[in-house]
Amino acid sequence: MAWSRTNQLIVAAAEALGGRAEPLSNRHTDYFVRLIHGERSAIVSKTRSPFLTQVAQSLANNKHVSRELLAARGIPTVPDLLLDEGDDPRGPAARAMLARYGRLVVKPNWGNRGVGVTTGVRTLGLLARAREYARGLDLDEEVVVEPFLEGTNLRVAVIGGQFAAAAEVQRPRLVAGRKIEGQIARINADPRRGSWDTPSLRPLDRLEPEDLMGQLGVYGLTIADAPPEGLEIEVTGEEAEVIDRTGEIHPGWVDVAVRACALLGVDVGGVDLRGPLAAFSRAPTGDGEAVLLEVNVLPALHLHALPTVGAPRAVFEAFVAYCLQLPGAPSACARVLV
Repeated sequence: MAWSRTNQLIVAAAEALGGRAEPLSNRHTDYFVRLIHGERSAIVSKTRSPFLTQVAQSLANNKHVSRELLAARGIPTVPDLLLDEGDDPRGPAARAMLARYGRLVVKPNWGNRGVGVTTGVRTLGLLARAREYARGLDLDEEVVVEPFLEGTNLRVAVIGGQFAAAAEVQRPRLVAGRKIEGQIARINADPRRGSWDTPSLRPLDRLEPEDLMGQLGVYGLTIADAPPEGLEIEVTGEEAEVIDRTGEIHPGWVDVAVRACALLGVDVGGVDLRGPLAAFSRAPTGDGEAVLLEVNVLPALHLHALPTVGAPRAVFEAFVAYCLQLPGAPSACARVLV
């Protein structure tokens, strides 16, 4: 069985550094790789380093708690409302948030790769349906509701506590008036998209219709339908374009990303920022125009190694060197949990 794209890039990086990477077990598993360089060795789980603690991983994965802790330390974070099992998605708190912001985003409190996320929520009815969808995919049936912020998604990679790369991530969109099945087919016709069944080094992945059924169901749609006028659906789990922005991000935002990882004890992280692209070329102002959404402990480093626009960055070489603690690599990060 072939390695996933991420592990193919890890293997290539290890070899480029004069080492090697090999399977950990005699039965194929894509979750573990052993890195070897001379007398040094380390076991990694995709892009999780051997130094990441379970506490740090769990803390970063809890969006509401991690945002609360980061905000207390001066990190500009998106405001949110936590809906637990017994909370009413049509109650006063949800009504107030909808009235204030007009458009909301609903997502699992413990999420991954945009799974279970609904954007552009404008009504309490849609909020309630989006909550049920997200709740069914959350570890503890918890959901966070946050304002929909205009702008772009900026992903910042931090490796060994140091800034490594930044990229603008654009998402595919399903537009009104066209059958969704046909739109998916047109998106998948892009030769830059590879299949999960046959891993390759193509920068983008195919959209799998079965993976979209839950998100479409929130709107009462299937792939045979066309979104009604006025509705545009953002496919949150995949990319349309990934544009390298490493040389354009202001040092102040680099500091925000690095500090957020350090405060949560995350040594290799992907920090999601949201706001107008121009805001990230300026120092953070604290006015809420641009904010931190979350810190990911499985940071999709392929976004920086295989951008669709701009220069590829040597993030996998940096990751391998850090995990093996090769000379010149950052030292294993101290944990600075809040």
